[in-house]
Amino acid sequence: MKRHAALAVALAGTLAAPLIPASTGPVPVAGAEPVFATPTTLDRIGRILAPVMINGQGPFRMMVDTGANRTTITTTVAEQLGLDYANAPTIVMNGVTGSATVPAVEIERMRAGDLVLDGQQVPVLSPHLVGGADGILGVAGLRDKRLVVDFKRDIVTISRSRYSRTDELRIRADRVEGGLLGAHVRIGRVRALAIIDTGGARTLGNRALQDALRADAREHATVYGTTEATMIGDIAAVPDIAMDGTVFRHVVVAFGDFHIFDVWDLTTEPALIIGMDVLGAMDTFSIDFRLAEIHLRS
Repeated sequence: MKRHAALAVALAGTLAAPLIPASTGPVPVAGAEPVFATPTTLDRIGRILAPVMINGQGPFRMMVDTGANRTTITTTVAEQLGLDYANAPTIVMNGVTGSATVPAVEIERMRAGDLVLDGQQVPVLSPHLVGGADGILGVAGLRDKRLVVDFKRDIVTISRSRYSRTDELRIRADRVEGGLLGAHVRIGRVRALAIIDTGGARTLGNRALQDALRADAREHATVYGTTEATMIGDIAAVPDIAMDGTVFRHVVVAFGDFHIFDVWDLTTEPALIIGMDVLGAMDTFSIDFRLAEIHLRS
């Protein structure tokens, strides 16, 4: 999800997101490029965390979110940084389940690995809305960076975009709303656009996809986002998801009229948001925002 002031921000959400466990690995020293990730396990969905320096303080544990083009911090972090969010101007933040008006503060500099962001207007959220992290590092709008997530080594790297020879599957992506990258997939016989969302614990689908698949809900679940709004999703298993040479099997999707699909203008054609329940099954994956490529290795 994301926010809006005189501009709108969109941040993807999650389904019944668990609290983020502390990383078992060391936090890199200042100036080091590698950052760390929480591993995905069979009984707990991991989310990617990076140590981020803000205004020279930290590091703070920020969730790396490829479905978000804006960064957020929590009220706790704002207080530690001495930022008066209570009297700050407000903006409208769009999340997976709804929108909310939240304060936004000015941050002079944020640094995570090779990524440096200066002069950022950052929305401030309650800690419970980001599952115990210190905030969300939105990377969807990056233009010249490469995000590499290595689950086996428990390392995330944010670096400059570069072409590299690799045995990973290389998937061309299209740019959609807000700098997001979407890949064309086939789900059974249905073609759909898939957004890669490292900030979402579960995979979500729009109603157009549900109708095209004729997916009957076997149960329902409450879907949470980064606002206080919640929605009920229809839970259903879907056919194999084929993304070029990779096939994801046994995927369960929460279908609904989720607000974020309206924000991204993805309501009329089949679309889904692929979350960490699917991505966490990979050994590694990377996104090169400049080259508009997604690389996968299982």
